[in-house]
Amino acid sequence: MINRRRAPSSAISSQKKRDGHILEEDFASLIGASVIKGTQKADIKDKLNNLYSVKSGKKWQLFLYNFQRISSSAHLKILKGCLDAFPSNIKKYFEDRISCIKYKEDYIKKNGREEARGLSNNDVSKALGYNEYISSKTKLQHETKKVRDKLKDKATLRLFLNEAIFNNDEVSLMAIMDTTYLKDDLFKVFSKEYVLDVLCEEVYPDVSSSGNVPEDYNVGGQKTLLRYYKDGKPKNIAEIEIRNDSENKYRLVRFNMYSKDVLGILLRPNNMIDVYKINSKVEVYGRAIEIMELKKSAQKFC
Repeated sequence: MINRRRAPSSAISSQKKRDGHILEEDFASLIGASVIKGTQKADIKDKLNNLYSVKSGKKWQLFLYNFQRISSSAHLKILKGCLDAFPSNIKKYFEDRISCIKYKEDYIKKNGREEARGLSNNDVSKALGYNEYISSKTKLQHETKKVRDKLKDKATLRLFLNEAIFNNDEVSLMAIMDTTYLKDDLFKVFSKEYVLDVLCEEVYPDVSSSGNVPEDYNVGGQKTLLRYYKDGKPKNIAEIEIRNDSENKYRLVRFNMYSKDVLGILLRPNNMIDVYKINSKVEVYGRAIEIMELKKSAQKFC
């Protein structure tokens, strides 16, 4: 049986959390702020009571929310249908997932991987009969298209991203340690409004294409994507997917963004705004300068 686990191990997850706490402490010390303990969006509070979200690394997990959290949210609830695509009968879902994958693995053993690539989903469905795993993938495909269509509206996209990244009105500033774009290891601080303005201008929603893993039941639209154009070609900047890693971690929505791509569009020449370097490790951009009430005597860096 192939290993369907894609989530990081608990040891890796714990190390990432420890690294994140160290990063928050470092940034707080650089601006004379304090770290906020807990799992909320805000990581740092400064002396003016401004709240910051601190990000680093190649990929950010903006959230991993369960059914209740998505259903009760103001704007993320457009993802509820994606969760509803999966049955409440957890045991049956995992039994049928195993049955589907086992059928395809047995087919590969008998006929070879190349022959298996030509096996249609319709052939698999006929062979297995009704299967919750197959049904869920098909339903999810329809639901991600609905989400994509809703996010095409810029006002809806902005509200969605505001809640996903900043928890609506909770956080007003984002600090990103640049280890991926310019790779200068500087903290770059942006206002919420600037981040939302640029993202809503630059990105567009889409859905993922079908995979090509012979052992699995490959269906398109298993992820909702946010994309932008880089060098004239579409590129993913964010991915929203339903996680069903185990019976204990079932029907969860994970939203990831890619640091290099986010910084790339925030720092594009056509998006560039005033920048102040307040010390050797922190640069503050545009509206964030006013929010942080930085003195005009600060060294201008631009």
